Amino acid sequence: MKKLLSTFIGIIAVILFTSIIQTETQAADVENITINSPINLSYKSKQEIYNIRKSYVEKSIFAKPDYEPSEEVFGGIVDNKPWISMDWSFAYDYNNPENYVIETNGPSSHSRSLINPSLPVFIDYPFAIPRVPEYVSEYSIMPLLMVPVKAVYYKPQKEVDITYKKLITPKGEGGYQINAINARDMGYNYIFVDKNKSTYNIKYISNDNLSTSIKELTDFIHLGGSCKVSGGCNNWSITREDLQFRPVEEVNNTKSEQNNNQAVKQNNYTLQSHSLSINGSSSSSYTQNSAAPTSSGPCIFIKLWKEKPSSPYNEADLNVKLIFE
Repeated sequence: MKKLLSTFIGIIAVILFTSIIQTETQAADVENITINSPINLSYKSKQEIYNIRKSYVEKSIFAKPDYEPSEEVFGGIVDNKPWISMDWSFAYDYNNPENYVIETNGPSSHSRSLINPSLPVFIDYPFAIPRVPEYVSEYSIMPLLMVPVKAVYYKPQKEVDITYKKLITPKGEGGYQINAINARDMGYNYIFVDKNKSTYNIKYISNDNLSTSIKELTDFIHLGGSCKVSGGCNNWSITREDLQFRPVEEVNNTKSEQNNNQAVKQNNYTLQSHSLSINGSSSSSYTQNSAAPTSSGPCIFIKLWKEKPSSPYNEADLNVKLIFE
């Protein structure tokens, strides 16, 4: 009897030990990504910005001891210039070119990617919007919709899940664009949207788009004149119709006003703070405390490669799922 009991206890111990090991392994396979809120980059030197970038990469899923910002991506940054702000969409006196200026004060729009290197792709709205009542009321929440609400890295699947609030449908012909500046900096050069795995209802701006063929990434930062500020601003480029899309609102069954109200309550990018300090200043962030997988929702499934594959349906070097809730 004692021998039987001893054997039984031994079996239970093995089961418990195996369960603990599996749980620890599973936890190690899932990494929550802290989403750092936009910071002001205006009038900083190129070296300061490089130092900021390296500090965040050091704490990212792409961390490596010899990392240096890609000159192809970031080499066009010019010292002590303004950057387009999170209110980039609104253009003052849109119909008068002499007075047409995009906002450059406050948190910089493209700091979203620069200080969030773990997020390979972002959603951008690369069009200026006239600062007139009917547009301002409709688009006032746009900057907040451009900041993800959570992200998780699933190592075995080589997949980063990034969750946004549902997007509003833009007026006119403009659309959102996939910004893959982080992916390109980390050595990923080709992108494709797998429609078979995507469930978010969108319409592409161009018939030749990233769901019809593999596209080469060309994102970079340069000194551009789109802000209309004398001397130019550091900003992201390049605007490409083949990477642009529009959500199909009637299929998503969501009204723009409802999206705006939800985003105001849930996606304020100044709500929380963390301890990372760069040159004496700290930035805000959303911090995910649970290692649970992100909830399923409508998504755009993106595949990234370092070398161009023979087929868009080849296994990707890295997958990115943009989830909308």
